Amino acid sequence: MSGNARKEVNGLLPDILLDSESFDEIFENARNLIVSIYPEWTDFNYHDPGVTMLEMLAWLKDSQHYYLNKIGPENIRTYLKLLGMTRRTKKPSHTIVTVESEADGTAAKGTKLYAGNICFEVDEETHIPASKICCFITTSGGKQRVITKGSMSFGNNLRLQPFPSGSSGIFGIGFTKPLRANVRQNLYFEIDEGQGVPRNPITDPATFIPLVDLKLEFLTGSGWREIPFEDGTYGFLTSGIISFTPDAEFMPRKIRDNDIYMIRFTLTGGEYDELPVIRNVAFGILPVTQRDTKAEYTDFPVGSEYKLITELAAVGDTRVFLKDRDGLFTPVRSFGRSIDEKSGAVMYDIPDTGDAEAVRIVNIQKEFCLDNAIGNGTGLPFQEYDLGSENIEYESFTIMTELPDSGGRYAEWRKVSDFSACGADDFVYVLDTQKGTIRFGDCFKGEPPEGRIFIIGYSETLAANGNVSKGKITLVGIGDSTAAPEGFTLGNAWPSVGGVDEETTEECLVRAQHMLRTSDSVVTDEDCEHLIAHVQGLRIEKCRVLKRGKKTDRSNPLVTTVVVKPYSKSGRGVPGERYIRNILAALEPHRLVGMQYRIVRPEYAGISVYIDVSVVDRHINVRKIIRDAVVKFFRSVEDQFGAEIVYSKLYELIDGLGCIASLNTLTLETDGSGSERTHEGDLLMAPNASAYLKELDIMTNTVY
Repeated sequence: MSGNARKEVNGLLPDILLDSESFDEIFENARNLIVSIYPEWTDFNYHDPGVTMLEMLAWLKDSQHYYLNKIGPENIRTYLKLLGMTRRTKKPSHTIVTVESEADGTAAKGTKLYAGNICFEVDEETHIPASKICCFITTSGGKQRVITKGSMSFGNNLRLQPFPSGSSGIFGIGFTKPLRANVRQNLYFEIDEGQGVPRNPITDPATFIPLVDLKLEFLTGSGWREIPFEDGTYGFLTSGIISFTPDAEFMPRKIRDNDIYMIRFTLTGGEYDELPVIRNVAFGILPVTQRDTKAEYTDFPVGSEYKLITELAAVGDTRVFLKDRDGLFTPVRSFGRSIDEKSGAVMYDIPDTGDAEAVRIVNIQKEFCLDNAIGNGTGLPFQEYDLGSENIEYESFTIMTELPDSGGRYAEWRKVSDFSACGADDFVYVLDTQKGTIRFGDCFKGEPPEGRIFIIGYSETLAANGNVSKGKITLVGIGDSTAAPEGFTLGNAWPSVGGVDEETTEECLVRAQHMLRTSDSVVTDEDCEHLIAHVQGLRIEKCRVLKRGKKTDRSNPLVTTVVVKPYSKSGRGVPGERYIRNILAALEPHRLVGMQYRIVRPEYAGISVYIDVSVVDRHINVRKIIRDAVVKFFRSVEDQFGAEIVYSKLYELIDGLGCIASLNTLTLETDGSGSERTHEGDLLMAPNASAYLKELDIMTNTVY
């Protein structure tokens, strides 16, 4: 290996270059060795046959080095797998569709809605209510405010504060008709993010500690009745769905001579970092995802009620299988199927389940039935089949394959990213959604199929191309066609978002490089501050690790003290108890052994400034000039913890203004408990304190 074949990368590991010599360099180095190896060879000109052979060998070596130095896609994917990285699959977009209907109804899971020719499906069986929102009522500090439909603009400009005080209050919602008992109801709340620091997304709801506690009640004949609810807004912190199921009949309440059916949220504990503002509320909603499901399956325990409320169950073809103790599936040739006209539920009657452990029901689009059998496996290695689409949703795809000499039984095969960790008897396959192909093993790593290959799970998505703007989803799928809805109206008031194309190997490699540069442990102060700034569900304006001093634990060097400033419109936010608990919970998985963290609240030191100056021109607005200069000075330090207000700098700033003849008096006073004053008159803020201009008093005298 030549001298330039190793290159230090960031002073750490050497980057080994195998292709470090050109053809000419290889040839010249070899020709120069002839004299020492074979002195009798004296003709080194190009006409010599030996030199021609040497050129050919130099060309072969140059070619070998070129290919050895290259890393192919399979190598890159293997290296990424060693790092725990795999390519991200395509993700479908999603949105909320609002429905207005004069009669109660139900949308089955998988009901197809369309934006032009782009298909969206309802995520779950959803009740469509005839009732509508007619008013909001807020109660705070003994004051009640009623906002009726006639005095508000429903839409994107509602801007309603549910709890104006921030620490207590009641937020009520009125409906025109009673909500059906024992039926799941959904409300979508769009929360206005407003200005300033955005709230970090909540990515792990199980570990997030809500900042407030809410209680949900509805009005019955015996008074207010509490019910459990699922809060996708986390206490109105972020846009989401709140779901609840009333377990009794509603009782109306008279509001301005109208019968109103009420629910109410009561703030029972905690405190907000910033008061939430509701921008829009939607009732009668359908959560939808951009996908077109052509095959799906559901497993039931033997003896349970075989009941499905899905679009495919109602209009598709059905296959039924019995799962035995060996995990194999036997087709059921004869079974009953009926539809409940009232609920739309599809009921299955499977008369003889024998000693089966489970029942699998597969529903398939009628036009997909001819395609759901990929083909018949040959039992030979390296089988590959073209699925005819590059829009397959990776997570949805599932196959079963008929086993030879098994009496027609099927086995479910498992998706893997590659065959490297597979054995000869493993039922595995690799799905390449970029190419739209499926590959099987080589008999040593992965058993090849020999029998009918049957698709039981299959959805297509347009990924990023399925992100549509608001107001585009207006059609309903009816059989093989689409049409405008009859008897109700629908539309998406919000754009469809979240659709992402499949990650390429190059993009995954870039993500891996970023991951390697990112520490998973909190080692430095910068690591700590970065992690805290991104704690889920919080709006962190500033955080800083304090140096050892008054506010830190000097007796224990393993305690790190951090001051955290939440975002607040006032500019002087203070974290509450649950705020701090969320920060400590986020730090816990990343802290070094023995290290502890202490979160301290920021203090805000108000500075009062008194100025007495002599001016040369009484017609100039001297006070405004001085005020602007002082305000600008304090803005430069108000965002700093432990700032030093240097008396001489402020003095020099004011004294240097052109309208000032002389600065007679400059006095600085602070109400901060931890601040100190030096002999020079400077103010030193406490390490967790920031200064702000509280009061400015300017006295002027005109010099003639």
